[in-house]
Amino acid sequence: MFYTVIEVSQKTGLSPHTIRYYLKEGLFPSIKRDARGTRLFSQTDIETFYMIECMKRCGMTISEIRQYMAWLAEGDQNIEKCLNLFLKKQQVLAEELQKMKECVDAVEYKVWYYEKAKEAGTLSVHDTMRKEDIPEKMQTIRSRMSHVKRLTAEELS
Repeated sequence: MFYTVIEVSQKTGLSPHTIRYYLKEGLFPSIKRDARGTRLFSQTDIETFYMIECMKRCGMTISEIRQYMAWLAEGDQNIEKCLNLFLKKQQVLAEELQKMKECVDAVEYKVWYYEKAKEAGTLSVHDTMRKEDIPEKMQTIRSRMSHVKRLTAEELS
């Protein structure tokens, strides 16, 4: 079964403009057309749109995606290139994910911190809290935050 641009748009949530942009950028070099010239997309093409959107969200440029699509079109001799592309991207994403987790932890700590302050009606409640009254996870996050190197005025300038 084949799908038109409008049907692909409905199935993927991408605008027809975006679909045509990807075509113009050469991400689908071998799209079939019917006798009237209407582009016809396969189910595999629809899955490729999903992968393209995922690659974009991962920070890949259209140029990188175009190169990847060219490697796919050339066949098996590019397996190593494709693997290396995704291994590098996997490493970058793992690092970004770790940084994001640290941000989530810091925000979680601050939510806990301000909830306790709100309950007590004062920020100074934390000055008098016993260590055993602080959840272990919050102690861990606070400890991690306190070990972050503080920059001096000279280092900031």
